[in-house]
Amino acid sequence: MQAGDFLIDKAGLGWPLAGEVALITGAARGIGREGALAIARLGASVVVADISPAGSETAAAIGEAGGQALFVQLDISDPAAVSDLNAKALARFGHIDIVVNDACVF
Repeated sequence: MQAGDFLIDKAGLGWPLAGEVALITGAARGIGREGALAIARLGASVVVADISPAGSETAAAIGEAGGQALFVQLDISDPAAVSDLNAKALARFGHIDIVVNDACVF
């Protein structure tokens, strides 16, 4: 990903997460989206997971900035969907190093 006018870029941290894969639920908007973008800017590939189709926009933003992302739309309250998420993430990236659960079930 290219450096830009983001606070995380100005911190001069470089790419400490290069080679890592982060799976982030609730990544379509709000804190989940910003976390996904920040982790990608630190070099990690990101699995964007959300019930909202807007998660594709988060994945696209990561890709447009030069990062690697996979969007999986799912309901995290469905155990079969979570198993499918895991399978898709592993099929694409081979491993998962970081998990951020920002989604919630009401």
